[in-house]
Amino acid sequence: MSEFSSALRQMQRPRILINAARFAAASQARHRRAGHRPFHSLLDEEATLNDARLSGTAGYSPTRHVQVMSALLCAAMVAD
Repeated sequence: MSEFSSALRQMQRPRILINAARFAAASQARHRRAGHRPFHSLLDEEATLNDARLSGTAGYSPTRHVQVMSALLCAAMVAD
């Protein structure tokens, strides 16, 4: 198991978010979605988005959260 997969397995996120991210990851070219940003940068952004989701911040974007989760899933698939 790669570092990426391990980090993703430790996350506790709503099922609908994960399912949407999986759907987006499957419908896109994995190498294109995974190759744009470093994994740790994506993890940091996802953590920020999740904090905003949990706190109910007005600026929270579910669409962006799905995009970032999708890119994380793609990076994990490419690394495995």
